[in-house]
This record gives sequence, C-alpha cells and structure tokens, in this order.
Amino acid sequence: MNPELDRSNKVSHLSILNNLSSSRSTGCLEIAYGSTKWNLFLKFGQLLSVDCSVQSLDQLIHRLRQLGCDVAAKAVNITAENSENLLAENLVRQEIDRLTMQGLLDSIQSSQISTEVTKEALESLLWLKEGHYKWNQEGLTPRLAAKNSESWLDLSKMIEYYQQRLQVWQKYITIVQSPHQRPYLTHHRFLEQPVSCGTLSPKAWTQIAQLMRGISLRDLARFLKQDELKIVQLLIPYIRENVICLREPSLPFKHLPLIPEPDLPQIPSLDEIRSLEPGFSKPISETKIYKIACIDDSPIILQEMERILGKNSKYTLTKIEDPIKASALIFRLKPDLILMDITMPDINGYKLCHLFRNSAAFEKTPIIMVTGNKGLIDKARARMVGATDYLTKPFTEAELLALVEKYLV
Repeated sequence: MNPELDRSNKVSHLSILNNLSSSRSTGCLEIAYGSTKWNLFLKFGQLLSVDCSVQSLDQLIHRLRQLGCDVAAKAVNITAENSENLLAENLVRQEIDRLTMQGLLDSIQSSQISTEVTKEALESLLWLKEGHYKWNQEGLTPRLAAKNSESWLDLSKMIEYYQQRLQVWQKYITIVQSPHQRPYLTHHRFLEQPVSCGTLSPKAWTQIAQLMRGISLRDLARFLKQDELKIVQLLIPYIRENVICLREPSLPFKHLPLIPEPDLPQIPSLDEIRSLEPGFSKPISETKIYKIACIDDSPIILQEMERILGKNSKYTLTKIEDPIKASALIFRLKPDLILMDITMPDINGYKLCHLFRNSAAFEKTPIIMVTGNKGLIDKARARMVGATDYLTKPFTEAELLALVEKYLV
C-alpha cells in the first residue's frame, strides 16, 4: 500500500532523480501532477521500472503489432480498462504479465515491451515543471526486487538522453506541444492530389495521409516504425502550410504534461550588477530599464544590435537567433519592444508578428520589422500582420536609436 503523497513538496525532478541515482537508493519515488501519478522504482540507484497512471491498452496493442506479436495483440483484454479490480497504474503491466503467462509473449518480448513502457513514462515525467513527491524505501514489489540486473536501466544516462530529446522537441514547440496530438488533413482533396510543400514522395505521402484518422503522432510513428521526432520533422512543412492540422490529445493522454518551454537564462538586475562595483552602498534611484528582444538568424546583425543598444544603460537586449524558439522566449521575457527580421528559416517574421499580435500580452508592444527588403509590398504586408514600424538594412546607429526611442522614451 503506497502512502499518501506529501502535498507540501514541489518537484525539482532532475535534482531528485540525480540524487537518488548517485546515492544508489532502493525504493519507489511517487510523483503526482494533478490527477496523474508516476511510480518510479529503483534498486541501488538503477532504474527497474516506471509506471504512469495515464495509459491505454490500445497503445499496448500498437506496440505488440509493431513487434509482430499479432496473436498477443488480438488477445489483449481491452475491457480491462473499465474494470475496477485493476489499479490504473498497473493496468498495462498486468496485461503484459497475463500474456506472458499464457505463452503469447516470450520473456524477451515481454521485457522489450516493458522497457518501452518505462521509457515513455520516464520521458513524460521529465517534462514536469512542478508536482508533488514522496520517497518510499519499502516500495519495491517482490517481482521487481527479484528482477535480473541485466535488465536494469542506467537512470543518469536515461535522464541525459531524454533531456537531449527534449531540446529537439522544443525546437518545434510553437507547432507541436505533445506527441499525443492527433494529425488530420484539413481537406480530403489532399488525399487525391499531389502535395508539394514537403519532402515526402507521393507514395509516402499517400501512406501517411491515409493513416491520419484520429491516431496520435506517437501511434503514427509506431505504425510506420519510425522515431516520432523524425515523423514530426517530416510533417512540419505540411502543418505550416495548413495541409495538416493538429488536434489536442484524446483522453486519457490530455492529462499528461505538455512539452515544457525552454528556460530563459537569468538576467541579473541592475541592482545586482551595481552591487558588484567597488564602494557601492546606496540603492540606485528608480530608473526605467526597457527590455528589448531582437529576433534575427544573423549573428552579425545581433552583434551590431548589441553594440549599439548596449551603450545605453536604459536598455537590456536579449538576442534570439533561433526563430523556432522565439515565441516561447518572448512569452517568458515579455519585452517592452521587439526587433524582428522578416526573412528567417522555418518560420518568418510575418508569422511570428501575427502570432504575437494575437496574444493579449503583446497587443500594444511595439514590433519593428528589420529587413533588407525595401519594397512597398513588404512594408504593407508587415503592417497587415500588426508591425508597428519598419527598419531597412543596412541601418545606421542613429536610425536604430531614433526608432527605439520613438516607442520607448
């Protein structure tokens, strides 16, 4: 019987897990996030298993078919999901054990599927921003305690691997927020006519398009026997061109955490900077410090912006070179003014500007488009998506400062 979770504890998941691994701990870490719970079982700091209360026997069926275990897939007791006699967090594990005992899965297949369940549960756990936890030293079941050491997983290496994967997921966070989102064609005609906005061949496109009937990105990847990140990368151009739309995860997966936004580096306050100066003893008078964000894929332009604006203590500049990460960073930073290039890879300045203007948080924030295009059409289009003003490259120091001061001072 697991004790109640201590609701006073907030999860700092990486530090907790790394401490448990380095101290070679044995037991069960229980973590709660809303109605979702995880049980993480360790022995001598190594990972035995992770169970998550959000799971589905349909996904077990997909895994079995992916392994070629069609007989076992047909034998899954799908009605067990509605049974009150099975604990939710043990549902898939119990079904795997039942299929193994009936000889429908051999020990290798059973271990392989159990490992995949553990990996997916661990990845969703590492996406938590906060939660509540309790450590139970007596939490190992006899079956897990007797598990062969050859099947243990190195927790520290698993954390490192999924943190690296998270960084890739975060590149697409403005488009994809969960691997459980469900891709749909925006119009049935895309099944019948060639679509040229992506890199898929007509045959591959038809195969994928016919599968997009309510299954998640993760399940789509399983059907195609591909890594889900690769599938997302292939579908991104079609999503951007509105050939594919993504709907929210279905139950119960909508209760899992979404891909977390990347953390912004901490910018020291003016008081903290001045406190390092020799002889500092008095607080600085209240002077408005304006936060400016510059989004440009050119390091040279970013350096020039920093050189010019850095001369004035009224401004702090945040440089953003990756336009994919820009929206998440901007929503966290909440700058007083945004300088933004138009022509950028993956997502252009027009789309980013439109995205910001659709948010109440940036309804009145000055957005200045910075570009080498001098045409009236470009300026008109910038105005249409909500740009406040327009700065043409190459620009002088005086031109940039005058435009910034026009909207901030």
